[in-house]
Amino acid sequence: MRIKDVYPSKSQYRPGEKVEIIATFEVTDDLGNYTVSCTVLNFHDILYKTEKELKLHDEKVVFEFNIEKNEKEMMGFGVEVDLYRNNEKINSLSTSFDITESWKLAPRYGFLSDFFDRDKNDDKDLVQLNKYHINVVQFYDWMYRHHELLPPTNSFADPLGRNLSIDVVKQKIDYAHKFGMMAIAYGAVYGCEKEFYEEHKVWALYKNDGTVFDLINLIYIMDISKKCGWHDHIISEFLKAIKFGFDGIHMDQYGFPKEALSVTDQVKKIRKLRDEFTVLINDTREYIEKNGYKPALIFNAVNNWPIDTVASAKQDVVYIEVWPPNDTYQDLYNLITNAKKYAPDKQVILAAYMEPFSKRSNIPIEYAENATIMVMATIFASGGFHLLLGELNGILTEAYYPNYTTIDSERFIRELRDYYDFIVRYEEFLYDFNIVDNTMTYTGGINTEYVFKGTKFSPKAEKNSVWTLVKEKEGYKIIHLVNFTGVQSMKWNEGKEIRPKIINNIEATVLVAESVKGVYLASPDIDSGKPKKLDYEYVPHEHGKAIRFVIPELRVWDMVYIVCES
Repeated sequence: MRIKDVYPSKSQYRPGEKVEIIATFEVTDDLGNYTVSCTVLNFHDILYKTEKELKLHDEKVVFEFNIEKNEKEMMGFGVEVDLYRNNEKINSLSTSFDITESWKLAPRYGFLSDFFDRDKNDDKDLVQLNKYHINVVQFYDWMYRHHELLPPTNSFADPLGRNLSIDVVKQKIDYAHKFGMMAIAYGAVYGCEKEFYEEHKVWALYKNDGTVFDLINLIYIMDISKKCGWHDHIISEFLKAIKFGFDGIHMDQYGFPKEALSVTDQVKKIRKLRDEFTVLINDTREYIEKNGYKPALIFNAVNNWPIDTVASAKQDVVYIEVWPPNDTYQDLYNLITNAKKYAPDKQVILAAYMEPFSKRSNIPIEYAENATIMVMATIFASGGFHLLLGELNGILTEAYYPNYTTIDSERFIRELRDYYDFIVRYEEFLYDFNIVDNTMTYTGGINTEYVFKGTKFSPKAEKNSVWTLVKEKEGYKIIHLVNFTGVQSMKWNEGKEIRPKIINNIEATVLVAESVKGVYLASPDIDSGKPKKLDYEYVPHEHGKAIRFVIPELRVWDMVYIVCES
């Protein structure tokens, strides 16, 4: 007998909600007395531990418990499940879960795009997304038309000719709710098909040569300004989607046009969409809320445009679809930190599609896996979330989600789960709105508060070096080490032939004004993210005394947290 899998019953829990941890087993005919234990930790502190006896043919055990409510808006927890035979540990697996006041405090965004008749009564995709702790799901291209979201019949052809079922869409929404996920309806804010454009040409946006703006000669772009009838039309369509059962709207745009000509009221006028988007977002919320709903709204700032106006609009998170020239790992960090300056009370999601997994890349699958791990480490350590996973172990490779690639490597699926387990378990060190980023002022150059020895280090993401990110929050100092040693290209969306060179015995000297209670190391690459206590000593420093400790191993991403006297 061995543990086959461990996962929570929901992607995310609310305060006061019962938590369930499910452990499944491969049953054999081995004789012996089996027990299974479940340990719940917040960081390194054990909060709860229990065990159950197993009968020989038990295939599943559910551990139930309640976490006492506290003043924190969000808390992440690690779970260790151990199997014993005759009091000897023979097998262990880990998972995590979090308890938050709202989904938007930790929006782990995923996607669905398949709503065919064959998908009816099939919840395997949502079951797997739950194991990744995906708590917000975008239903991509679920609709009948861009200008008419709900279809006239159950079975319908979407704008690209896919034969879909609205009953399947509804069922997938129900499945998502079962796992505590938010179901978000895709909706283009200004897209319509030709038949609608032909009847409403005065509602369209035009180029300065008088031709209409369109996307791939299929979707025509309409004027979203308040004076145009399209404004109210598309908002009413969004309300219909909410009434159908969706929890929110993914408000998409295409990154162009940035300026266009409107002919509403037969008068030509230049529309600057950077300003119009904010009005549309705010009016969408106001209209839907007036009708008795509390919608989740996510707007796509394509390649960071226009982040300065939409970040503070009445949307719930900041969402950025990443394209060139944002090509490097440093660019990903810059996108996240810049967005946080505009909206310090909102989480940031990057839609960074992994082109190396696409068939057209024609590279070994391991190169794509390596690139993906590096991107996740960069985004997560920077304090962002990554739209990447959906369907049944699908990975996004481009902006048209139905062209996702399915992963079949159990090893890599386990790695992905380890990374998502990690960001849930330690979310308070990654996503707390009170975290201060000291990266460029505490280490590197003239900065001596944090000094690292053992290889080349840099406070910027640079080739052939270890990237050092230095942060803090009340009671904690936080260090992220992201390894680019041996990495030849710093472009995030290129395949990587190898993982970074493993670095051993990194010496860190850290100037800490407070008294130190403990130093801990955790990594998604090592021992399922379990925290390891590090020995430290006080040493002289030019500004007083510092602590010195050794980080035994860095593969891709290590996180050190120093517990201080509050």
